[in-house]
Amino acid sequence: MAVYDTAHKLARELKKSEEYKAYLEIKEKIEENPKTKEMLLDFQKKQFKLQAMAISGQEITEEEKENFDKLSEIIKLNKDIQKYLDAEYRMSVMLADIQKILFADLEIGFKDEEEEKHP
Repeated sequence: MAVYDTAHKLARELKKSEEYKAYLEIKEKIEENPKTKEMLLDFQKKQFKLQAMAISGQEITEEEKENFDKLSEIIKLNKDIQKYLDAEYRMSVMLADIQKILFADLEIGFKDEEEEKHP
């Protein structure tokens, strides 16, 4: 059970981090402005849709790319949304770094012998 205790401690420490505090602060500010929140959610939905299309191998039309680029430019003009996206990015980087640290020395799964020969 010590592993779970350590995980809970890590979660408590993450909540104390400057990155998380900054994220919560700007998230709250976005929540207070329904139009800004709606704009952010619309942007995220369109971003997710295009990412899903790309991952699944669907072709993204020039029109879709242009529309998303225009929306991105509009989003960049909203300082609160930009701060939110920056804070969200910093959180995701921190969590990815923690994940790398946690799994760096663990040997889970099988390695392909061919991959081992050709780094």
